[in-house]
Amino acid sequence: MMRSVEPTVVTYTSLISGYCKGGELQKAFRLYHEMMGRGIAPNTYTFSAIISGLCRSSMMSEASKFFGEMVESGIMPNKVTYNLLIDGHCREGNMARSFELLDEMLKRGLIPDTYTFRPLISGLCSTSGVSEAKKFIDDLHKKNYKLNEMCYSALLYGYCKEGRLHDALGACREMSERGVDMDLVCYAILICGALKQQDTRRLFGLINEMHSQGLRPDNVIYTSLIDAYGKAGKLNKAFGLWDIMVGEGCSPNVVTYTALIYGLCKAGCIDKAELLCKDMLVSDALPNHVTYGCFLDHISKEGSMEKAVQLHNTRLAGLSANTVTYNILIRGFCKMGKFHEAQSSWLK
Repeated sequence: MMRSVEPTVVTYTSLISGYCKGGELQKAFRLYHEMMGRGIAPNTYTFSAIISGLCRSSMMSEASKFFGEMVESGIMPNKVTYNLLIDGHCREGNMARSFELLDEMLKRGLIPDTYTFRPLISGLCSTSGVSEAKKFIDDLHKKNYKLNEMCYSALLYGYCKEGRLHDALGACREMSERGVDMDLVCYAILICGALKQQDTRRLFGLINEMHSQGLRPDNVIYTSLIDAYGKAGKLNKAFGLWDIMVGEGCSPNVVTYTALIYGLCKAGCIDKAELLCKDMLVSDALPNHVTYGCFLDHISKEGSMEKAVQLHNTRLAGLSANTVTYNILIRGFCKMGKFHEAQSSWLK
């Protein structure tokens, strides 16, 4: 006969962590209180698991309160605990509290790492501007902290978001000088920045540089390029990139297809757009409400409202038709002066 095995702090912590990762905080707390009721004391990992769940759910007030309980009960937070809280507060834009926690870490003798610095860099870019983030990175470099491509990608994103592609490229040179290699994420950010500035020369320079480094553009990069060319009406270039993408074994997804369909609809090439949509139906990338929205927008602008309503009711009904698709119909009816039909389409 088998003896029953009593759960330990490790058992409870594993279950609590699983529930927190799945966003089921109520179940996690129920186990936590059950554990306490059994006289099993939580440890650093138990508290960190719950703090992680609270931070993931943007419940920073509760996470801070729970952190306070942890310290008051004599359980010392580790680097992971602090990194979770710093990341959570940075996402909320509370940089003052994030830096307080960094100071607290250092006073406890904990050495911050790239998982500590990345959210701080990203948070500074969002709240104080990329120049402040750059000062912070330079300060870290002077203190001999080692940063990786994940930290620099946050800086590059900040520069490109502010339209400062030249400064982003300067930061890349510094990366190289400091022994940090560019990865696909860094290149994707720079390529999006070059697209935003319509700097074609720089764009293809970056793609060539990627290849020389042994890196190939991925689905995200190709989709960004195809989307930009499609929106600019440069469909030959968009299809050329599509052919290269497929030739390199990179499969288009629903976003890639939709980007090209949008460009075709915008250019009035509805027959080609419909053929591409049919290709989607036999592939793994099934059309979604955004894909059908491209057709809906084109048909509405042509004034074929009966056809537009039919498309909306047949294709979009099962794909959660939303405010955007209804607004397309309303705009189409209003443009034709059919205000009663516009109101009826919304009320339905």
